Amino acid sequence: MMKVFGTVVIFLSFNFVKLEVSPNFTKCIDEFFYQKTAPMLKGLVGSTQICQRLGNQYYYATEYDTTNRIPYYSAYTLSFDKCGSRYNGWFVEPQLANQINPSMVQINKANNNIATFGGKQAVDVDYTGSGFDRGHLNPQLYHCETNDSRKSTNTLTNIAPQVRSFNQGIWNKFENTLYNISKKYCNFVGARRYYITGVLPSNSRSISNGRVNVPDHYWTAVCCDSSGANGALRNEGWSAGFVGENVENSSIFIYSIQNFLPTTSTTLFADYKDQNGYTVKNCLFNQHKADNIINEIASTDDRFIKEKTSLFARVCKYIYNGACSFYNRVFG
Repeated sequence: MMKVFGTVVIFLSFNFVKLEVSPNFTKCIDEFFYQKTAPMLKGLVGSTQICQRLGNQYYYATEYDTTNRIPYYSAYTLSFDKCGSRYNGWFVEPQLANQINPSMVQINKANNNIATFGGKQAVDVDYTGSGFDRGHLNPQLYHCETNDSRKSTNTLTNIAPQVRSFNQGIWNKFENTLYNISKKYCNFVGARRYYITGVLPSNSRSISNGRVNVPDHYWTAVCCDSSGANGALRNEGWSAGFVGENVENSSIFIYSIQNFLPTTSTTLFADYKDQNGYTVKNCLFNQHKADNIINEIASTDDRFIKEKTSLFARVCKYIYNGACSFYNRVFG
């Protein structure tokens, strides 16, 4: 890549990863969203849709909050390939810095500064010395197909500040548990696994002198899509929702998909009409199976709590004491 400072031309040795700002996810919506439909969420201020691409392949999609400089969510699918080594480099998106180049740029000593790329996104220096982990929404753990698939998750457009003990403790255990459950119950012929992981921004927590919001919660919704299966397997799909507070000594609250969202005005998984004309809502092909899976997950750790009330009640009433402006704007 070439950068010009005054009359001096400097060539920097960057590693490039293709990434594209793609309004409405037009270039990747068919690959990473159930029924080729993105979530219907309201009031996403400063929202930019990104198709995360490395080389000539797309790996997932991210709805990015350029105001808080964290993702709203990342949408991705899950494979069960054997994993290789972890990748530790980090990337930023030049198009969010008003540069034409569609290729994600690896952060190095020359460009790791706010002035170059940090106008609408976080850069690595924002996290340095913050005391928070660089928390993946789309985790490397779920992308074991190739080295490139793991590398593609290490973009700061897929990262939010995460309390270290939460990230490395109960949230990590949750990610592994959900992976194993999906491998056990959504690995039949014709099944496809769609995940959405997002955050709920806080009202007052931030790092880097207020530049990057520290979210109050991380959440995940999973859809085991059985619409492509044959025979009885077509009714084996299931869905569920999960949320954890981004604090020390946290727990993971587990929801039926019906209770995960408070109203029908927001949708994570689009309606699907099956071969008999029956409408499957929220990817809930088999509610009995979903209930059993929720019970099984809850039984693996005392900190996995099966929640009977709605996510709205949990997040707003119990934690924010009714101060739910962001939650109402996006999910209400």
